[in-house]
Amino acid sequence: MYSCRVATDHNLDNTTAILREWLTVMQKYYHKVEWRPMEMPTSYPGELGPKHWPNGRFEYVMKLKQAALNFAKRQWADYILYADTDNILTNPKTLRLLIAEDKSVVAPMLDSQSAYSNFWCGITPQGYYRRTAEYFPTKHRHRRGCFPVPMVHSTFLLDLRREGVKKLAFHPPHPDYSWPFDDIIVFAFSCRVSEVQMYLCNKVRYGYLNVPAKPHQTNDDDRINFIHLQLESMIDGPPMYPSQHVFLPPKTMDRMGFDEVYLINLRRRPDRRERMLWSLYEQEIDTKVVDAVDGSALNSSDIKILGVDLLPGYYDPFSGRTLTKGEVGCFLSHYYIWKEIVDQQLDKAVVFEDDVRFQGNFKRRLMRMMEEIEKVELDWDLIYLGRKQVNPSDEKPVENVRNLVIADFSYWTLSYVISLQGAQKLLNAEPLSKMLPVDEFLPIMYDKHPNEKYKEHFPNRNLQVYSTRPLLVFPCHYAGDPQWVSDTETSTLWDDDSVRTDWRGSHKTLKGAPPNAGLQNAFRDEL
Repeated sequence: MYSCRVATDHNLDNTTAILREWLTVMQKYYHKVEWRPMEMPTSYPGELGPKHWPNGRFEYVMKLKQAALNFAKRQWADYILYADTDNILTNPKTLRLLIAEDKSVVAPMLDSQSAYSNFWCGITPQGYYRRTAEYFPTKHRHRRGCFPVPMVHSTFLLDLRREGVKKLAFHPPHPDYSWPFDDIIVFAFSCRVSEVQMYLCNKVRYGYLNVPAKPHQTNDDDRINFIHLQLESMIDGPPMYPSQHVFLPPKTMDRMGFDEVYLINLRRRPDRRERMLWSLYEQEIDTKVVDAVDGSALNSSDIKILGVDLLPGYYDPFSGRTLTKGEVGCFLSHYYIWKEIVDQQLDKAVVFEDDVRFQGNFKRRLMRMMEEIEKVELDWDLIYLGRKQVNPSDEKPVENVRNLVIADFSYWTLSYVISLQGAQKLLNAEPLSKMLPVDEFLPIMYDKHPNEKYKEHFPNRNLQVYSTRPLLVFPCHYAGDPQWVSDTETSTLWDDDSVRTDWRGSHKTLKGAPPNAGLQNAFRDEL
């Protein structure tokens, strides 16, 4: 049997209403529910904002956690699981797995969109965080197991049957306590003096936690951070889904000031389409799905009928192969979008491929950048939002526009902003009859490709191309990752259905720096 104690207070948002709605449906599944909402006050004495933590706030949280511990003891509970409201357990086996570890205090390692997690590997004699060599291998699951640590917090399980645990307390602090006045440190000290070892488990993925907001930030900043955490969970899994027992008002969608937002997706990749549409929906971005040209469905005759021919002398700079059918399909997918932009006279548009992950606060950052570009009347044709840099040290920042640089040679077409005049320039180059991969065609058009012979076939190389820095879009996975799939690399040669290709040897798809292939002396991958 399970009992549930839910406390909520000092809220400026609708947290209380959401919890009440959820409990109304779910209370029947619990042996006992203790519901402790408090509408007023909405702030703490001395609080500078909703994310500021004065001592009074720490003390109040300590008392809440102690009250929960007392509640569990009154229920003669064997265990108590603490979980902060911004911690999301997505693994339904979490409780069972933690109990099976047979520890006095054990926490499931929670993932976040940064280096932050719900444990420390080191603590100073004064009770502060200490960096250790073990933290990142643990955080990134390069080592897996259940490890003794000096601190777990936010979500953890206590075994109330054990003698040592009976001495633990959140409030009041131990008489010998002299460390910082913080609920998680107070409890870690209590475990230390009671000789109760804390453990952290990272054997599987259990769930996620939001990175704590800075004291000067707002609830809206916290909301945006949480949206990004949701998007990351869709990639790394298991994803976070909203409860079916809570009403969610529909979102207000827009195109961020663009005439169209395109999402390129192969019909045979519905999983990617679903994830990307959900990611864009969560960010309130209205999107038009464009069916990608499936290169694998084209035979050599089809390609010739479309007017496609290989750029004379083109070979992949690393593997030495020619164009693949997947690359033909990718090029045509982008080409038809450029054509639609020109045919419909769209002033500017955004293009996404379907295997991307977003930088935090993507929408706000992009809209702010476009406002600054318009303000300085920058002449632009295309702006990379995601790419693989080749010579990042050579890129110059744009004056009076934050986080924008003049793009040098780049790979990938993960996402970009394109103008009407930019699309027209690309079409005017008549690239189908002298095709190479689209991510090499673009650098030719802004005169940054290192191969002079390729450039001779495109005399008007005056595309005005920039890039965000830092980038706003990244690949979901990289070549060699277990989940990585490439429909451009894993294909066949464009004019020979019998020759299979894959990513091995084409270092352009790798996350790290490739060996020197005559294109560059130095290569640092921002992604």
